[in-house]
Amino acid sequence: MSRRDTEPDTHDTLLRLPADVEQSDRLVANLTARQLVQLAAAAILLWFGWQISRPLPWTAFAVFGLPVTGVTVAIVLGRRDGLGMDRWLAGAVRHLRRPRHLLPAPLAAPPPGVAELPLPVTGIDAEGVLALHEGCAVLTRTGTVNFALRTTGEQQALVAGVGRWLNALTGPAQILVRSRRLDLAPLAAHLREQAPTLPHPLLEDAALEHADFLAWLEAERDLLTRDVLVAHREPTSDEAARLRALRRAHESGSLLAAAEVDVRVLDAHHCWSVLGAACDGTAPPHPRPALPGDTVTHEGGR
Repeated sequence: MSRRDTEPDTHDTLLRLPADVEQSDRLVANLTARQLVQLAAAAILLWFGWQISRPLPWTAFAVFGLPVTGVTVAIVLGRRDGLGMDRWLAGAVRHLRRPRHLLPAPLAAPPPGVAELPLPVTGIDAEGVLALHEGCAVLTRTGTVNFALRTTGEQQALVAGVGRWLNALTGPAQILVRSRRLDLAPLAAHLREQAPTLPHPLLEDAALEHADFLAWLEAERDLLTRDVLVAHREPTSDEAARLRALRRAHESGSLLAAAEVDVRVLDAHHCWSVLGAACDGTAPPHPRPALPGDTVTHEGGR
């Protein structure tokens, strides 16, 4: 009897999620308070428009009122990218009105079309805790699990492990999945550097051939890699909040280990590398960048 035959043939897994999930309450007809206020305001404006246009035929008001009603209902009830259409359109308007070029440094007299980039991070300490305008945060890098190749029982165990982590959360946590271009040049250079030290000439030839293959692969293919980051945030920035954020980050590593997810708390240099890559998505992340305030020195000849 195979292992698959002994597993239950079910895909139903019940998990208790945290009760403080941010979701607006539905009041009337599955509508939120925000949607009800917007629909009421639109109805009042249409009523005033009907009162003003009463000397005209009702068809004249219908020509104006029906398109306005349709657009209003679409904006109030529609959603895009997980946001209501009203908030999505407001964000689009703010984006279009902002300058196209932003710099992460204060500018005394910015030229036209250039403004200061409003970064939420104000500092970083030696343990990698990020100081924010409001509170602090700790970043962790997590691995991934191939869920589709697992059996039904293994999938249920993985989902249950993630569910236990969600239920154990005692503060805000944000999951970020980011795709970036994969740079194979450092790996190919490392292979070429270490190839002469291998104990056999055939191993050296194999290492050099693999380095050539990696160089060809990077030149001929558009390779992408995926970073999964989890940010544990605290609303204050005192010492107790810092310790709570660090403790929650380490607890996440212990809990997600049951779901076969590797979690590593980022130190100061790796946090700064992640922030730099977020500001410039085209450049590969620096392996160990200098922190703000560090003295950068160079040793060597002219």
